[in-house]
Amino acid sequence: MRYIKALLIAALAIAALSAMASTTNAALPSVLLPPGVNTSELVAESKTARYLFTSIFDVFGEGYRFQLKQNATMTSLGPALLWFLHAEMHGKTCESPGDMPRNVLIPGQWHTVTALGGSTSLFLLLFLVAPSTELECEGIHYFLQGDVLFDAGPKGSAVTQISTTTGKCSGLVPAYNTFTNDLGEMVTAKLFYDVGGPSLATCIEIEGTQTYNASQTIEVMEP
Repeated sequence: MRYIKALLIAALAIAALSAMASTTNAALPSVLLPPGVNTSELVAESKTARYLFTSIFDVFGEGYRFQLKQNATMTSLGPALLWFLHAEMHGKTCESPGDMPRNVLIPGQWHTVTALGGSTSLFLLLFLVAPSTELECEGIHYFLQGDVLFDAGPKGSAVTQISTTTGKCSGLVPAYNTFTNDLGEMVTAKLFYDVGGPSLATCIEIEGTQTYNASQTIEVMEP
């Protein structure tokens, strides 16, 4: 039930941006589906890859299932759901409210954006946490908000898989943190959390490469 609710939240959040898609697609890398196809799903999963949200209150674990959905033949955004498994915080188990222990679901939106530097492909996948997401860690309420960048590829080829990586955090600074938005402006991606006080920076690091299998052939196009 929590999984279904998270998908519904992501779908509602993206509806608020759908009216902008025709303008944002023109200035951002776009994901193109075959003619006549207007829905697709990309899924990346691992049972063993470790992940870490770095902070004073580190949240870490191993295993994930990431789901990105596309609801147009050509678009630069869509609903997403990041599902982290075996989550804990310094010996305390963590979960999304109402979910099974050690399962964390983060609904949001994916966007294709252009890298400013540091990326190997000049194509980044921006994940926007929307709305703010709560984790419960045995009495500690951890609220996550903001956005995070993944280096992504390939671009310019019709494929059934894409790959992403977070790179390595340097303290609280992610490997990829700047991109160009649809207005050509330089933007810094920032991920924050709070546990009942001021918002503090965090950085997510996921082991290895996330390989997304697509339900349809896709191609990431130049803006």
